[in-house]
Amino acid sequence: MFNKVMDYLKKHIRENILIYSIVILCFLIGISVGAFTVKIVDKHQKEELFYYLRDFFQLFYTNELSGGSIFRQSFMNNFQLLTLSWILGLLIILAPLVLLIVSFKGFVIGFTVALLIEEFKFWGILLFLLGVFPQNLIIIPIFIFAAVFSLAFSAAFIKIKLKKIKNTGFLKQLLPYSSLYGILIIMIIFACFIESYIAPFLIRLIAGNLL
Repeated sequence: MFNKVMDYLKKHIRENILIYSIVILCFLIGISVGAFTVKIVDKHQKEELFYYLRDFFQLFYTNELSGGSIFRQSFMNNFQLLTLSWILGLLIILAPLVLLIVSFKGFVIGFTVALLIEEFKFWGILLFLLGVFPQNLIIIPIFIFAAVFSLAFSAAFIKIKLKKIKNTGFLKQLLPYSSLYGILIIMIIFACFIESYIAPFLIRLIAGNLL
């Protein structure tokens, strides 16, 4: 089963290498813009962000944030973005807007990591490795795949219409497209579990040094 999945992914990447390249480029641009934004935020706003971070880590340190509440919030945020990405793919001409979702994900990560490192230096790097990196090791590929699936679906549908290929209607294409998104949602659940229960435990190990 695993080998079949890997073979499919390799084939999909080969057939859509240009789309993958564009999506990854948008993600990297988002990271760069997010990191740069930290540098241009004015001093007053930056101080407010730092106070917010310290209050946030105080909640972690005192164990006032429950894993269940973090999981629900994280899952809903990611589920909504994945659903939007799925819908944009169905709308065909609006599919390129999924690149904004990928860029937004990159922006959030770039901004968060840059802010952590600027405020906490060495401890900020540890926070990234323990509290941000683990779940995003899964979440980032999920949103990259989602964007590619949406763009590839819309491109294939346009190609079918232009060439007037028979027996390949919209509904016939919809099932595999939606099934792929179903797999991504299952993967998101696993990523949210890491973010809600494993990452907070790791953050608490060093949170006392941040207060």
